[in-house]
Amino acid sequence: METVPITEAKARIAELADRVAREHDHFTITRNGRADVMLISVAEYESMRETLDLLSDDEALADLRQSREDFEAGDTFSMDEARVELERRRSRAA
Repeated sequence: METVPITEAKARIAELADRVAREHDHFTITRNGRADVMLISVAEYESMRETLDLLSDDEALADLRQSREDFEAGDTFSMDEARVELERRRSRAA
């Protein structure tokens, strides 16, 4: 992550925006020597919002924790077992 003074950011905004969009770079923009704003891609911002929404959902968070515990305990399905289960559920729903 690069720190850029606001006056420099103004002069380089097209370049900075291209790097953010294409390379997922981050820039901290300073004003009067203090970090003031961040320049990140819309895709990354939306991803962070989705993550925050998920982590603020108690039920979803409990599911994630349970999944991690199941994985660590070896309580998993093979790809074939998952495929069979999905087909079973699809046929039952139809």
